[in-house]
This record gives sequence, structure tokens and C-alpha cells, in this order.
Amino acid sequence: MCVIHTPWRSGGQAVKAVAIELGKKSGRNEFGALYGERYRKFGITSYKMLPARRFEEAMTFLTDWHKSVTGSGGPF
Repeated sequence: MCVIHTPWRSGGQAVKAVAIELGKKSGRNEFGALYGERYRKFGITSYKMLPARRFEEAMTFLTDWHKSVTGSGGPF
């Protein structure tokens, strides 16, 4: 598998936004939940390992998750 580093500035901001919104609802640090879902869905331990061809899929995944938590579109 060829891994191409993607521009994770926006990806990192998306992860942070989802984790913060989840944390507001649960009262816990939810970054671990996102990392677990990332591994289950994409089979990677770091977003830097995400192939560039799957970047849009990952952003859609995070945007949809943010919408489900906040009821509004993602800030990214």
C-alpha cells in the first residue's frame, strides 16, 4: 500500500471539533473514541497514515459525525 501524506491541518481540526463536541455531551475526554473509530473504519493508527485517495472519505466521516452530535454542519 502506498501511503501519501495528506494535508491534515483541516483533518486535525475536524477531529478536535468532533472530540470537543462529544466531550461536552459526555463530560469525558473523547479523543480516544475518535482514535478507535479511525482504526475500525480506516485500519490506521494515525491520520498521517491515511492514503490521500481516502482523505475526502475521512472528512465526510468526521463531518457526518459532527452533524450527528451538534445537529449542524461541521466547522471545517
